[in-house]
Amino acid sequence: MYFFSSLFSFLLLFFILKNFSYKLKLIDKPNYRKKHKGDIPLIGGLIIYLNIFLFSFFFEVSEPMNNILYTSILLILLGALDDAIELGVIFRLLTQFICCLILVGSGLVIKDIGNYMFFSNLEIGYLSILFTVFCIIGLTNAFNFIDGVDGLCSGIALISIISILVITLLNNSYMFLIDFEFLILVSITLIFFIFFNVTTFSKVFLGDAGSIFLGFFIACVLILTSQNEYQIIHPILTIWCVTLPVFDITSVVIRRSLRKINPFKPDRRHVHHILIELGFSNLSTTILILIISIILNFFGILIFYISGPFPALVSFIILLFLYVILMINLSRIANTK
Repeated sequence: MYFFSSLFSFLLLFFILKNFSYKLKLIDKPNYRKKHKGDIPLIGGLIIYLNIFLFSFFFEVSEPMNNILYTSILLILLGALDDAIELGVIFRLLTQFICCLILVGSGLVIKDIGNYMFFSNLEIGYLSILFTVFCIIGLTNAFNFIDGVDGLCSGIALISIISILVITLLNNSYMFLIDFEFLILVSITLIFFIFFNVTTFSKVFLGDAGSIFLGFFIACVLILTSQNEYQIIHPILTIWCVTLPVFDITSVVIRRSLRKINPFKPDRRHVHHILIELGFSNLSTTILILIISIILNFFGILIFYISGPFPALVSFIILLFLYVILMINLSRIANTK
Protein backbone atom coordinates (compact mmCIF):
# COMPACT_ATOMS: atom_id res chain seq x y z
CA MET A 1 0.00 0.00 0.00
CA TYR A 2 2.74 2.44 1.01
CA PHE A 3 4.65 1.63 -2.18
CA PHE A 4 1.80 2.80 -4.43
CA SER A 5 0.93 5.73 -2.17
CA SER A 6 4.57 6.81 -2.21
CA LEU A 7 4.70 6.46 -5.99
CA PHE A 8 1.58 8.60 -6.36
CA SER A 9 2.88 11.35 -4.07
CA PHE A 10 6.31 11.23 -5.74
CA LEU A 11 4.79 11.70 -9.20
CA LEU A 12 2.52 14.48 -7.94
CA LEU A 13 5.46 16.34 -6.41
CA PHE A 14 7.50 15.66 -9.53
CA PHE A 15 5.08 17.29 -11.94
CA ILE A 16 4.22 20.21 -9.63
CA LEU A 17 7.86 21.12 -8.96
CA LYS A 18 8.92 20.56 -12.55
CA ASN A 19 6.33 23.06 -13.74
CA PHE A 20 7.67 25.62 -11.25
CA SER A 21 11.38 24.87 -11.77
CA TYR A 22 11.95 27.74 -14.24
CA LYS A 23 10.11 30.24 -12.05
CA LEU A 24 12.16 29.10 -9.06
CA LYS A 25 15.36 29.27 -11.17
CA LEU A 26 16.11 25.67 -10.28
CA ILE A 27 17.62 24.84 -13.65
CA ASP A 28 21.03 23.35 -14.45
CA LYS A 29 22.66 24.64 -17.61
CA PRO A 30 25.57 22.82 -19.31
CA ASN A 31 29.09 24.30 -19.01
CA TYR A 32 32.74 23.19 -19.20
CA ARG A 33 32.26 20.82 -16.22
CA LYS A 34 28.66 19.77 -16.91
CA LYS A 35 28.39 17.81 -20.13
CA HIS A 36 24.64 17.17 -20.18
CA LYS A 37 22.41 18.36 -23.02
CA GLY A 38 19.86 21.10 -22.47
CA ASP A 39 18.47 22.68 -19.31
CA ILE A 40 17.63 20.18 -16.56
CA PRO A 41 15.44 20.95 -13.49
CA LEU A 42 17.29 20.81 -10.15
CA ILE A 43 14.31 19.53 -8.18
CA GLY A 44 15.30 15.97 -7.27
CA GLY A 45 16.37 16.81 -3.74
CA LEU A 46 13.16 18.69 -3.03
CA ILE A 47 11.04 15.82 -4.33
CA ILE A 48 12.91 13.18 -2.30
CA TYR A 49 12.81 15.23 0.89
CA LEU A 50 9.15 16.23 0.62
CA ASN A 51 8.09 12.70 -0.21
CA ILE A 52 9.80 11.09 2.78
CA PHE A 53 8.83 13.98 5.08
CA LEU A 54 5.15 13.60 4.21
CA PHE A 55 5.22 9.86 4.81
CA SER A 56 7.03 10.23 8.13
CA PHE A 57 3.61 11.08 9.57
CA PHE A 58 2.29 7.63 8.60
CA PHE A 59 5.15 5.62 10.10
CA GLU A 60 6.38 4.98 13.61
CA VAL A 61 9.39 7.30 13.50
CA SER A 62 11.82 7.78 16.39
CA GLU A 63 12.30 11.16 18.00
CA PRO A 64 15.90 11.50 16.70
CA MET A 65 14.68 10.73 13.17
CA ASN A 66 12.04 13.44 13.50
CA ASN A 67 14.78 15.82 14.63
CA ILE A 68 16.83 14.92 11.56
CA LEU A 69 13.89 15.50 9.22
CA TYR A 70 12.84 18.82 10.75
CA THR A 71 16.41 20.11 10.85
CA SER A 72 16.79 19.12 7.21
CA ILE A 73 14.07 21.61 6.28
CA LEU A 74 16.64 24.38 6.76
CA LEU A 75 19.26 22.42 4.84
CA ILE A 76 17.02 21.64 1.86
CA LEU A 77 15.50 25.15 1.57
CA LEU A 78 18.82 26.99 1.78
CA GLY A 79 20.32 24.35 -0.51
CA ALA A 80 17.62 25.06 -3.09
CA LEU A 81 18.30 28.78 -2.72
CA ASP A 82 21.99 28.09 -3.38
CA ASP A 83 21.04 26.04 -6.46
CA ALA A 84 18.97 28.96 -7.74
CA ILE A 85 21.39 31.86 -7.21
CA GLU A 86 24.73 30.14 -6.40
CA LEU A 87 25.57 31.56 -2.98
CA GLY A 88 28.85 29.63 -2.79
CA VAL A 89 30.80 27.17 -0.67
CA ILE A 90 30.99 29.29 2.51
CA PHE A 91 27.20 29.61 2.57
CA ARG A 92 26.78 25.83 2.17
CA LEU A 93 29.28 25.05 4.92
CA LEU A 94 27.70 27.56 7.30
CA THR A 95 24.27 26.05 6.69
CA GLN A 96 25.61 22.55 7.35
CA PHE A 97 27.36 23.73 10.51
CA ILE A 98 24.18 25.30 11.90
CA CYS A 99 22.18 22.13 11.16
CA CYS A 100 24.88 20.03 12.85
CA LEU A 101 24.72 22.16 15.99
CA ILE A 102 20.94 21.84 16.12
CA LEU A 103 21.15 18.05 16.04
CA VAL A 104 24.06 17.93 18.47
CA GLY A 105 21.95 20.03 20.81
CA SER A 106 19.16 17.47 20.49
CA GLY A 107 21.54 14.70 21.62
CA LEU A 108 22.77 13.21 18.33
CA VAL A 109 26.46 12.93 19.26
CA ILE A 110 29.27 10.45 18.60
CA LYS A 111 30.42 9.51 22.10
CA ASP A 112 32.52 6.42 21.35
CA ILE A 113 34.03 4.67 18.33
CA GLY A 114 33.56 1.12 19.55
CA ASN A 115 35.65 -1.65 21.08
CA TYR A 116 38.74 -3.10 19.38
CA MET A 117 40.45 -6.26 20.65
CA PHE A 118 41.91 -5.39 24.07
CA PHE A 119 40.25 -1.97 24.19
CA SER A 120 36.73 -1.50 25.49
CA ASN A 121 34.53 1.26 24.11
CA LEU A 122 36.88 4.07 23.08
CA GLU A 123 35.14 7.22 24.28
CA ILE A 124 35.91 10.53 22.59
CA GLY A 125 35.15 12.69 25.61
CA TYR A 126 35.50 16.45 25.19
CA LEU A 127 36.09 16.08 21.46
CA SER A 128 32.73 14.38 20.85
CA ILE A 129 30.92 17.49 19.59
CA LEU A 130 33.78 18.56 17.33
CA PHE A 131 34.18 15.02 15.99
CA THR A 132 30.43 14.72 15.34
CA VAL A 133 30.33 17.98 13.38
CA PHE A 134 33.43 16.95 11.40
CA CYS A 135 31.92 13.57 10.48
CA ILE A 136 28.53 14.95 9.45
CA ILE A 137 29.94 17.80 7.37
CA GLY A 138 32.60 15.52 5.90
CA LEU A 139 30.12 12.88 4.73
CA THR A 140 27.62 15.52 3.60
CA ASN A 141 30.22 16.98 1.25
CA ALA A 142 31.44 13.52 0.22
CA PHE A 143 28.00 12.87 -1.28
CA ASN A 144 27.94 16.36 -2.80
CA PHE A 145 31.38 15.80 -4.37
CA ILE A 146 30.40 12.48 -5.94
CA ASP A 147 27.23 13.85 -7.56
CA GLY A 148 28.58 14.21 -11.07
CA VAL A 149 26.99 11.43 -13.13
CA ASP A 150 23.34 10.46 -13.50
CA GLY A 151 22.22 8.04 -10.80
CA LEU A 152 25.55 7.96 -8.95
CA CYS A 153 24.90 9.96 -5.77
CA SER A 154 21.37 8.64 -5.30
CA GLY A 155 22.54 5.10 -6.12
CA ILE A 156 25.28 5.23 -3.50
CA ALA A 157 22.80 6.67 -0.99
CA LEU A 158 20.50 3.72 -1.73
CA ILE A 159 23.36 1.24 -1.25
CA SER A 160 24.30 2.92 2.04
CA ILE A 161 20.77 2.65 3.44
CA ILE A 162 20.44 -0.95 2.26
CA SER A 163 23.78 -1.71 3.95
CA ILE A 164 22.40 -0.35 7.25
CA LEU A 165 19.24 -2.45 6.89
CA VAL A 166 21.23 -5.58 6.02
CA ILE A 167 23.46 -5.13 9.10
CA THR A 168 20.42 -4.86 11.38
CA LEU A 169 19.05 -8.05 9.82
CA LEU A 170 22.39 -9.86 10.30
CA ASN A 171 22.46 -8.69 13.91
CA ASN A 172 18.84 -9.70 14.31
CA SER A 173 18.38 -6.22 15.77
CA TYR A 174 16.05 -4.78 13.14
CA MET A 175 13.17 -4.98 15.61
CA PHE A 176 15.03 -2.46 17.77
CA LEU A 177 15.35 -0.02 14.88
CA ILE A 178 12.14 1.98 15.15
CA ASP A 179 12.82 3.57 11.77
CA PHE A 180 13.35 0.28 9.89
CA GLU A 181 10.18 0.51 7.76
CA PHE A 182 10.68 4.24 7.25
CA LEU A 183 14.17 3.62 5.84
CA ILE A 184 12.64 1.12 3.43
CA LEU A 185 10.34 3.92 2.26
CA VAL A 186 13.36 6.20 1.80
CA SER A 187 14.96 3.46 -0.33
CA ILE A 188 11.84 3.17 -2.48
CA THR A 189 11.76 6.95 -2.98
CA LEU A 190 15.40 6.88 -4.11
CA ILE A 191 14.57 4.15 -6.62
CA PHE A 192 11.78 6.34 -8.06
CA PHE A 193 14.19 9.25 -8.38
CA ILE A 194 16.93 7.16 -10.00
CA PHE A 195 14.49 6.21 -12.77
CA PHE A 196 13.89 9.88 -13.67
CA ASN A 197 17.55 10.72 -13.23
CA VAL A 198 19.10 8.08 -15.50
CA THR A 199 16.45 8.00 -18.24
CA THR A 200 15.75 10.68 -20.82
CA PHE A 201 12.08 10.71 -19.88
CA SER A 202 11.50 13.99 -17.98
CA LYS A 203 15.06 14.02 -16.62
CA VAL A 204 15.71 15.83 -13.34
CA PHE A 205 18.87 16.33 -11.25
CA LEU A 206 19.35 16.18 -7.49
CA GLY A 207 20.91 19.61 -7.30
CA ASP A 208 23.30 20.52 -4.49
CA ALA A 209 20.28 20.63 -2.19
CA GLY A 210 19.60 16.97 -2.94
CA SER A 211 23.13 15.60 -2.72
CA ILE A 212 23.83 17.58 0.47
CA PHE A 213 20.56 16.39 2.04
CA LEU A 214 21.31 12.74 1.22
CA GLY A 215 24.81 12.95 2.68
CA PHE A 216 23.53 14.76 5.77
CA PHE A 217 20.65 12.33 6.24
CA ILE A 218 22.81 9.21 5.92
CA ALA A 219 25.50 10.63 8.23
CA CYS A 220 22.86 11.29 10.89
CA VAL A 221 21.25 7.86 10.48
CA LEU A 222 24.67 6.20 10.89
CA ILE A 223 25.23 8.11 14.13
CA LEU A 224 21.70 7.31 15.30
CA THR A 225 22.16 3.57 14.76
CA SER A 226 25.67 3.33 16.23
CA GLN A 227 25.45 5.53 19.34
CA ASN A 228 23.65 5.94 22.65
CA GLU A 229 20.62 3.89 23.56
CA TYR A 230 19.79 3.42 19.86
CA GLN A 231 23.09 1.61 19.18
CA ILE A 232 22.34 -1.46 17.12
CA ILE A 233 25.45 -1.61 14.89
CA HIS A 234 29.14 -1.35 15.75
CA PRO A 235 30.63 2.10 14.98
CA ILE A 236 33.27 0.63 12.64
CA LEU A 237 30.48 -0.62 10.37
CA THR A 238 29.30 2.94 9.81
CA ILE A 239 32.29 3.78 7.59
CA TRP A 240 31.84 0.51 5.70
CA CYS A 241 28.28 1.61 4.83
CA VAL A 242 29.68 4.66 2.99
CA THR A 243 33.02 3.29 1.80
CA LEU A 244 33.25 4.81 -1.64
CA PRO A 245 32.16 8.38 -0.78
CA VAL A 246 34.72 8.41 2.06
CA PHE A 247 37.43 7.01 -0.23
CA ASP A 248 36.64 9.53 -2.97
CA ILE A 249 36.55 12.68 -0.83
CA THR A 250 39.75 11.62 0.97
CA SER A 251 41.52 11.00 -2.33
CA VAL A 252 40.36 14.28 -3.87
CA VAL A 253 41.21 16.39 -0.80
CA ILE A 254 44.69 14.83 -0.56
CA ARG A 255 45.44 15.39 -4.26
CA ARG A 256 44.11 18.96 -4.21
CA SER A 257 46.03 19.77 -1.05
CA LEU A 258 49.28 18.41 -2.49
CA ARG A 259 48.81 20.80 -5.41
CA LYS A 260 47.86 23.63 -3.02
CA ILE A 261 44.36 23.87 -4.51
CA ASN A 262 41.26 24.77 -2.47
CA PRO A 263 39.75 21.36 -1.47
CA PHE A 264 36.25 22.73 -2.16
CA LYS A 265 37.05 24.14 -5.60
CA PRO A 266 35.21 22.10 -8.30
CA ASP A 267 37.36 20.17 -10.76
CA ARG A 268 37.41 16.84 -12.60
CA ARG A 269 39.50 14.79 -10.19
CA HIS A 270 36.71 12.57 -8.88
CA VAL A 271 36.54 8.88 -9.66
CA HIS A 272 33.60 9.35 -12.07
CA HIS A 273 35.44 12.06 -14.02
CA ILE A 274 38.53 9.84 -14.28
CA LEU A 275 36.53 6.89 -15.61
CA ILE A 276 34.78 9.09 -18.17
CA GLU A 277 38.14 10.48 -19.34
CA LEU A 278 39.34 6.87 -19.67
CA GLY A 279 36.53 6.23 -22.15
CA PHE A 280 33.64 4.91 -20.10
CA SER A 281 30.17 6.21 -20.90
CA ASN A 282 28.14 7.99 -18.21
CA LEU A 283 25.90 4.98 -17.69
CA SER A 284 28.75 2.45 -17.58
CA THR A 285 30.61 4.75 -15.16
CA THR A 286 27.62 4.83 -12.82
CA ILE A 287 27.08 1.08 -13.00
CA LEU A 288 30.78 0.29 -12.45
CA ILE A 289 31.10 2.62 -9.44
CA LEU A 290 27.88 1.31 -7.88
CA ILE A 291 29.10 -2.28 -8.29
CA ILE A 292 32.42 -1.35 -6.67
CA SER A 293 30.51 0.39 -3.88
CA ILE A 294 28.44 -2.73 -3.20
CA ILE A 295 31.54 -4.94 -3.19
CA LEU A 296 33.43 -2.62 -0.83
CA ASN A 297 30.53 -2.22 1.60
CA PHE A 298 29.82 -5.91 1.89
CA PHE A 299 33.50 -6.84 1.95
CA GLY A 300 33.86 -4.69 5.07
CA ILE A 301 30.72 -6.15 6.62
CA LEU A 302 32.03 -9.67 5.89
CA ILE A 303 35.43 -8.90 7.44
CA PHE A 304 33.69 -7.57 10.55
CA TYR A 305 31.54 -10.67 11.07
CA ILE A 306 34.38 -13.09 10.30
CA SER A 307 37.29 -11.41 12.11
CA GLY A 308 35.88 -8.63 14.29
CA PRO A 309 36.14 -4.82 14.63
CA PHE A 310 39.93 -4.41 14.63
CA PRO A 311 40.58 -6.31 11.35
CA ALA A 312 37.66 -4.38 9.84
CA LEU A 313 39.31 -1.08 10.84
CA VAL A 314 42.75 -2.13 9.54
CA SER A 315 41.22 -3.37 6.28
CA PHE A 316 39.47 -0.02 5.77
CA ILE A 317 42.70 1.94 6.27
CA ILE A 318 44.67 -0.35 3.91
CA LEU A 319 42.02 -0.16 1.18
CA LEU A 320 41.78 3.62 1.57
CA PHE A 321 45.54 3.92 1.07
CA LEU A 322 45.42 1.66 -2.01
CA TYR A 323 42.47 3.64 -3.41
CA VAL A 324 44.34 6.95 -3.11
CA ILE A 325 47.38 5.47 -4.88
CA LEU A 326 45.16 4.01 -7.60
CA MET A 327 43.37 7.32 -8.20
CA ILE A 328 46.68 9.21 -8.42
CA ASN A 329 47.90 6.84 -11.12
CA LEU A 330 44.60 6.66 -13.01
CA SER A 331 44.30 10.47 -13.00
CA ARG A 332 47.73 10.70 -14.61
CA ILE A 333 46.69 8.25 -17.30
CA ALA A 334 43.38 10.08 -17.83
CA ASN A 335 45.15 13.45 -17.73
CA THR A 336 42.82 14.81 -15.01
CA LYS A 337 45.66 15.48 -12.57
